[in-house]
Order: sequence, then structure tokens, then C-alpha cells
Amino acid sequence: MKKSGVVVLVCSLIISPIFAGQVPGTSVTLTPPEGFVAADRFPGFMKESTGSSIMVTEIPGPYREVTAGFKDPKRMQVQGMKLLSKSLTKVGGYKAMLLHVEQSAYGTLFNKWLVAVDRAGTTALIVATYPQVEDQQQGESLRAAVLAATFGKPTDTSDALSFTAKPIAPFQVAKVMGQNMILSPDGQFPVKDENVPFMILGLSTSENLVVSDRKAFAEHRITKTATIKTISVNQSIPVKIGGLSGYTTTASGEGVDAGTPLSIYQVLLFDTSGYCVIQGITPSANRSTYIPVFEKIAKTFKMKEFHNQ
Repeated sequence: MKKSGVVVLVCSLIISPIFAGQVPGTSVTLTPPEGFVAADRFPGFMKESTGSSIMVTEIPGPYREVTAGFKDPKRMQVQGMKLLSKSLTKVGGYKAMLLHVEQSAYGTLFNKWLVAVDRAGTTALIVATYPQVEDQQQGESLRAAVLAATFGKPTDTSDALSFTAKPIAPFQVAKVMGQNMILSPDGQFPVKDENVPFMILGLSTSENLVVSDRKAFAEHRITKTATIKTISVNQSIPVKIGGLSGYTTTASGEGVDAGTPLSIYQVLLFDTSGYCVIQGITPSANRSTYIPVFEKIAKTFKMKEFHNQ
């Protein structure tokens, strides 16, 4: 299987025919081009033979804020994207911005059609990604597909998840975005204060990932935790949860905003295509209170049955 080049939290596919329907867990309905199938590790579609994809993400943020970075080519370059074109349009009757960008991933140069749709307080992002070496016809068919998207009533976001996990008090499901579940005390979202503990459970972006040293990989992964600096690994121990094996790793660091001492609890579980990540972050002062809760929640993690079909 080829790598998709899509930066999302992806392991395998459910093979299904082309269809026009609502993308599970979103309000978006679209018809993918011929050869695309429904993906089970992100909301959208995938074409296995080329590594092309269409990914749908609905962000709980104003259109103006979400698209601010798209207006500055220099900011896009920092993310490894080269802006090829940009235009204003309408999608499903809503104001939208269409970008054509170039980005390298996994040693392959990809082109992307990215449309950001203003949904009155929230923003829908639909990203079609395809290798640049593919013929122009695929690029045009993907462009037509994302621009033809329509919107309806959102479905339950948990329907799109390829895994299940049980929150334990005081944590509740705060948000489900794609294949990521965010837990916070009393379901607070967004979590902006470094002193508030939270958890993220999700799936890796890599497919057919080959990891020779899983312990080293897990330790490297935890040092890349966003919004935390000066991270040092405390320990890594083998673990098996939901039939998958991996490592539990703990580490310490400081919040990038206020320098709050933070403790990180991470479980990486490896499957045939990539890995699943469970990560909890808490102020170190409350480590003894929340790390045991993180551990209990992690033990409830399980891939849904269709993943193994």
C-alpha cells in the first residue's frame, strides 16, 4: 500500500464501492472519483493504487481564524507547502476558499486541492491529495469532487472512529475530530490552560510502517509532543491492550506558554499498518492523581471489529 501524504491521526481501509453519501462523523456529503473507497482511519476516501485521498475535517473555529495562515505564503512554506493558486468560491452555498498547493511527504511530491468552507462559526476543510506524477485528469476530478460537496445535519462524530475507549471521571469526551478523541475534565473544550489535564486518543498517519525498534520509536514520539518543551523520557515498558502490543512511556517537560512543569503519559500500540496513540498530559503537581486515571482509560482502548475484517 502506498503512503497517502495526508497529515492526519491512518492504518487500513474498508473496501467499498463509489457512493455519494455523508462522510461518517461529519456534515459533509460528496462523491469521490472512480477508484476511491471509504477510509476507516480518517473521515473521507482513499485510492490505494496511487496513494490519493480526500479527507474531511470540521474545525470548531471561525473561518477567518482558520484560514489566516492560508493567506500568507511564508507561513505555508513553514509547513512545507508551496501555494500554487488561491481563489474565492462557494461550496454547498457557503463562502469558501480554494487553494492548490504542493507538498512533499514520504519522499513523494503531492499536489493538494484544499477547500475551506465558512460554516457560521465552524470551518469545514476538505483536502484532496494526489501524487504530482498522476495525470492531470485525476487532479481535475478531485477538484470537481471537493467543490461539489454539500452539507447537512452532522452525524455522531463517534460513528467515524475506528476505535472505542471509555472515559473515566472526571474526564469526558470533549471533542472528536477525524480519528482523534479528546478527553478533558467535564468535557471542557478547547483546553487552553496548562494546568488543566487532558487526553488525546488517535491513529497514526503512516501506513505500512516498519519499526525495527518499537521502544526507541515510542520514546522519540513522546519527545515530539506539541506545546511541550524540554521533554525528557522517564521510562518505557512493554504493554498489551485490546490485542495490540506496544510501549507505555512516561516523560517530563514544560509548557511552552507558561513553563508549567508537565508530565506526559503515552501508550503506543502497533498494528499491521501503523500505530495507535493514547496520550495524557497533566501538571506534574497532579501527577499522582491523573496518571492512574490515564492508565485506566488506556486499558479500555480497543479497535472496532471491522478493522480486522
